[in-house]
Amino acid sequence: MPVFGSLNAGMGGAPGCNCYSTGMSFLGELKRRNVIRVAMAYVVAAWLIIQVVETIFPAFGFGPGSVRIAVIVLAIMLIPVLVLSWVFEITPDGLRRESELERPGAVARFPKQRLDRITMVLLALALGYFAIDKFVIDPVRDRQLVEAARREGRSEIVLEAFGENSIAVLPFVNLSPDPDQDFFSDGITEEILNLLARIPDLRVISRTSAFSFKGRNMKIGDIARELGVRYILEGSVRQADDRVRITTQLIETSSDRHVWSESYERKLDDIFAIEDEIAASVLPAIEYQLTGRPPTAARTDPAAYALYLQGLYFFLQRTAAGLDRAIEHVTRAIEIDPGYAPSWTLLGSAYINQVNLGKRPFAGGYRQATEAIDRALALAPDYALAHSARAWIAMARDRDYVAAAGHFRRARLLAPNNAVVLGNNSVLAVRLGRLEDALRLTERSIELDPVNSVDYGNRADQLMRLGRLAEAEQAARKSLELSPGMSYAHANQARVLLLQEQPAAALEEAEAIENEASRQALTALAWYDLGDHEAADRALAVLRDQHAPDAAYLLGLVHAWRHEIDEAFTWLNRAIEEEQSLFGIRTEPFLQVLHDDPRWEETLEKVGLGERQIAEIEL
Repeated sequence: MPVFGSLNAGMGGAPGCNCYSTGMSFLGELKRRNVIRVAMAYVVAAWLIIQVVETIFPAFGFGPGSVRIAVIVLAIMLIPVLVLSWVFEITPDGLRRESELERPGAVARFPKQRLDRITMVLLALALGYFAIDKFVIDPVRDRQLVEAARREGRSEIVLEAFGENSIAVLPFVNLSPDPDQDFFSDGITEEILNLLARIPDLRVISRTSAFSFKGRNMKIGDIARELGVRYILEGSVRQADDRVRITTQLIETSSDRHVWSESYERKLDDIFAIEDEIAASVLPAIEYQLTGRPPTAARTDPAAYALYLQGLYFFLQRTAAGLDRAIEHVTRAIEIDPGYAPSWTLLGSAYINQVNLGKRPFAGGYRQATEAIDRALALAPDYALAHSARAWIAMARDRDYVAAAGHFRRARLLAPNNAVVLGNNSVLAVRLGRLEDALRLTERSIELDPVNSVDYGNRADQLMRLGRLAEAEQAARKSLELSPGMSYAHANQARVLLLQEQPAAALEEAEAIENEASRQALTALAWYDLGDHEAADRALAVLRDQHAPDAAYLLGLVHAWRHEIDEAFTWLNRAIEEEQSLFGIRTEPFLQVLHDDPRWEETLEKVGLGERQIAEIEL
């Protein structure tokens, strides 16, 4: 028995019990001195600080190293915080040593519940920040990263595909005594650019993107990286009386090396020869092997050419006032030389754009446009922009999609790197329901014109029709970023927002749309989705009473969205009978509710867009 007693004492007697009691006393002391509570509060506060640092510091130029430093410092500071919480105690009178609180009559300790509440507040702040970061900040940051990666990736792919054969023609500087001669230097740049764009396998950045750098003090290398090109052509123009002096230089951007330069000083009558010589000289300078003769510019009277360039200058402003002035100048140019095809093409294109802005009646505007474009093609059967405009007329007015496809094929053969031709061709693909083809054409156009808001607007429209709404919203925002006042960009953004069930935001966007009929249609849709049917009915009434002769399609679209099926077909049939525009009826998401109705296919067949009718059309 003594043996068992000794064994029991040795293995589990008093010494073991004393050790366990000491451990419990230490843990209890940590709790009593609020060390554990302070540690928990510190950890939550430190996590919150790290999250804020990670979000805020990059905005002030601090790199990832700053976040690592913050984490290390906060981790190290935990030790002195715990030591201080052991030695000192918070009281209503401030910090006091723990030993002082053991004396009789000492001040009361800080209530433990209050420390718990502070910890809970910090935890609530941390959770709130986490939610904001996850659902508000993160999506914006992700969109920015995706857009940056997409731009960078596209530039690398394009450079790899085209190699040395990529060039941007920056706007030539106007050195004339008259600063209002900008239109002349811009026009010279445009003509040289168009000549180079007719060269197969040569990637030439389109006018909109090249001219976006006008007046900006940027290094050539930075411009080249943004546009994704190997070469940049720049120059200056000085016109005085009947003399013109043009100086040009070609720069290889990776080395910032001037590979070619030349000055031309001649009579104004020789301006076209100068343009031809500059385009022809660029090709051997970039070691491009051209098969056949280099393209040449069409000739006209110098006075008519100056008026044409002024008309082009105003046309490219893409405003109602600009179109009026463009028509005024180009009409005067035609009076001087009615045999210059580009003038007729510009006139017809201005009429089409006025129709699109609601500033000219559909039937009358397209009749005038057709007369001008047909005259241009009679004068110059191989003028690519005239074929592109004629294709648009065949598509939008005549509903002759076979003819439209034929004109676009011809235009792309004549000017394979013209972004305007590619962008217009993508609209035909949308009409035919070939959305993936349309998106490919638009992406190609963006490669040639990377800061053109219209191309991003087309991209938003096509992605929306494909149901890729997040990407569509991103493209619509990019379009607005590039051209904040463009009506088409606001209309696209409003449509995407409606499909994303954000009618309040869509209503705000609709207010910025210049085209009255489109604005009323989208306003009616937004009010309907907001549940204010009286406001929706008022907007619909304005659309019906004031714009029905040109907006029957939009009226059908609004009624379809409201699930008023019979009214929708009534207005669509009226649009067909009166030969109004049907936009992209075949793939219009706002008409989706009509697709199961047997009248839908009949409606498509009336306008040449039935399944059987479009199957054989070759883009």
